[in-house]
Amino acid sequence: MVLSKLFSSSRSRDKENEKKYIINGYPLTTSPVIPDILKHQVEFKKIKMNGFEKVGLTLAPEGSDLVKPESLELFRKKILAWYPSDPEFCKQLESEFPKNLIAVSIAIFNFDVGESCQEYKLASSVKPSGNGHFTYRKLSECVQCTYFNEDGEEFLAGITFYPAPHGKPQLLKSNNALLYLVFGSVISYPPVDRQKSWFMTKYNQYGRFCSAVGKHVLLKCYRDGIPRHYEYNHVTHCYKTSLCKECLDEFFTYKWIEPKRDTPAAAAPVVTVEKPVPAAATTADAESSSVTRASSTESLIEEFVQVKVDSEDVESDIDAELID
Repeated sequence: MVLSKLFSSSRSRDKENEKKYIINGYPLTTSPVIPDILKHQVEFKKIKMNGFEKVGLTLAPEGSDLVKPESLELFRKKILAWYPSDPEFCKQLESEFPKNLIAVSIAIFNFDVGESCQEYKLASSVKPSGNGHFTYRKLSECVQCTYFNEDGEEFLAGITFYPAPHGKPQLLKSNNALLYLVFGSVISYPPVDRQKSWFMTKYNQYGRFCSAVGKHVLLKCYRDGIPRHYEYNHVTHCYKTSLCKECLDEFFTYKWIEPKRDTPAAAAPVVTVEKPVPAAATTADAESSSVTRASSTESLIEEFVQVKVDSEDVESDIDAELID
């Protein structure tokens, strides 16, 4: 498949093609993909939270009506669900987005939005090791992620959301799930001990790049303590879990090594991560609350069957307070 087809303009967008790209995955690039709608940009505004330039709003001329309001509402509600603890910040987002808004950018903790919707930068309080660079990956025609790469690891720096233009598919359920999975699998920068991270201590979940599937994945540990890929089926609109040999090997051999850094990261803000309907418990879930190392990863995979979540209710957000 030629990249020119993958990066084609909105003229080639249709529901089935978009779904195929979402399922098969978009390539990692060294520069952001620029959608056609940005040619209408006339203004870029920023919204701060706790001193960080947290959100960027890209606007077309006043009076423009270029995108579907339902698509805009999806991302506005996501931001409010993620960060409910800052009243001043939330107040700026309590009203519906204006119709002339054509892109929304949100920086992940310890990053700021830059001077355009695709640009993110390290917060001034964070000192990199000196060899970092940014890469980009689309998750859908509406969602593009920016990663900060350092020492072979990709850290999510920001999410840029392009609301679906009028006449184009908006795939609300798929984009809702993509946003849930990418936010829930954030790897903190600067790096922290995963076992002591807020995601693991509160919800027994974490994110990592899995080379077996070629993308970042969200892993959830249920009562049996075994990590499983937590994924979304964009055809059936159901969440499912599955075991992965690579991720199991990494989980049981994981060892935290403290990096040498001159500047510690600031305390993280209180955020909320929505939770879809949980996976059904396996027999092992019901009988075990701790995990011991299996004789081999292969035997472990044979022992635990795949668990599927047969629920289509992926739009509803069940909030749970978390501290990053």
